Amino acid sequence: MRYILYLLILAAGFILQSTFFELVTVLGIKPDIVLIIIVSIALLRGNAEGTLVGFVGGLILDTFSPFIGVNAFIGMMTGYIAGSLTVGLYKENPFVPVTAVFTATLFYDFVFYVLNILLEGYTDFGYFFRTVILREMVYNALWTLPVYGIVCFINSRIELTERFKRKLF
Repeated sequence: MRYILYLLILAAGFILQSTFFELVTVLGIKPDIVLIIIVSIALLRGNAEGTLVGFVGGLILDTFSPFIGVNAFIGMMTGYIAGSLTVGLYKENPFVPVTAVFTATLFYDFVFYVLNILLEGYTDFGYFFRTVILREMVYNALWTLPVYGIVCFINSRIELTERFKRKLF
C-alpha cells in the first residue's frame, strides 16, 4: 500500500510539474516537484525507500527525456544520499528539508550536467550554474515546505494505518 501511494504521489507531482508549474516559471525555471518529493520521502523513510522512490521518480522523468535512465540513476543516487545523511536529524525542523532540497538540487543538477557533457557535449559550466542550477536551488527551496508538509501528512497516515494493522494481527 505504501509503495502504491508513493507512486501516486510521484505521478501527481510529475503531472503538476509538467502542467501547472509550467505557468509559474520564474526566469525560465520551474520547481522540480519530483525531486522535492524524492528528498522528502528519503528524509522521512531512510535511504532504502529514498533509493527506490528516487529510481521510480527518475523513470517517470525519463519518459520525456532523450536518454532513458539518466534521471533514474541520478534520482536513485539522490534518494540514497538524502536518506543516508539525515539519520540523526530532527525532521520536524523546517530548516532540515529546505537545506536538504537545496543541496540535493545542487547535487542532482551537477551530476545531470556532468552526464550531459559526456552525452551531448555541453561545456559552459559557469553559464549553466548561474542560469539553471542556482535559480533552481532557490526555487526548489521555496516550494519545499508545502510539498514536504503534504508528504509528511500522507506518510503519517500511512504509518498510522500500518500501526493499526499490526495491532490487529
